[in-house]
Amino acid sequence: MDVLKLLEPEIRQRGIQINTELQTGLPILSLDPVQIKQVFYNLIKNAYQAIPPAGGTILIKSGYTDDSVFVTVADTGCGISPEVMGSIYEPFLTTKSTGSGLGLLIVRRIVKEHGGSITLASQTGQGTTFTVFLPRVERTIRLLPPSVPS
Repeated sequence: MDVLKLLEPEIRQRGIQINTELQTGLPILSLDPVQIKQVFYNLIKNAYQAIPPAGGTILIKSGYTDDSVFVTVADTGCGISPEVMGSIYEPFLTTKSTGSGLGLLIVRRIVKEHGGSITLASQTGQGTTFTVFLPRVERTIRLLPPSVPS
């Protein structure tokens, strides 16, 4: 993953461990590679910035379903409070001392422009998980078995 190579020096300096569970043989997607790199750059950067100085872990997983390919970025950071959760994608909202508050807004816009969706799960003090779902170009269609007349 190019994004991990780019962010690795800063992640390593913070004492954060990266674990990956990347499924091989993922279906081909029709994507803008520069924009998708921006999505994962923002999500991974947010993840490591949420982890306290004592260190923690980021887990990056990928897989696919009949309809989509998904990538999960989960951290063991401070989590997102319920008060902030409802407005997490609003412009200029940031919980950091530096930052524009546009990262997640951009992430969501890019994912939606690619026909995908993004989910968020977080618990204060335990971490946050973002999962990006991107539509497959060729979807697996499962047909119902023929019914037997009764």
